[in-house]
Amino acid sequence: MNLSIKQGDTRHAIKAALKDAKGNVVDLTGARVRFVMAKSFTSRMIDREVPIVDNQVMVVFEPGETDEAGKMMAEFRVTYPDGKTETFPTESYITISIQKTLGGV
Repeated sequence: MNLSIKQGDTRHAIKAALKDAKGNVVDLTGARVRFVMAKSFTSRMIDREVPIVDNQVMVVFEPGETDEAGKMMAEFRVTYPDGKTETFPTESYITISIQKTLGGV
């Protein structure tokens, strides 16, 4: 999954059905999901719980979360009702490209 937006944009959202390695949609009933976005492996820019609507996760960017331009990596971390965890996508990352705006944010 790839998303390209401009600095400061908050209208665009990520809505996704999470799929396992075989391509099957994962049942998120009773689960909690966190969205994590970082510019590098050591600096998290976003790490917060996101809603699940009709078995799909929804991320709407909040003010300040897209102010820094660059290529970001993101993933969803699911905690199931039994306490077990799983990270999506199972391979690679969601790529979010935040382009500079003319004149800055």
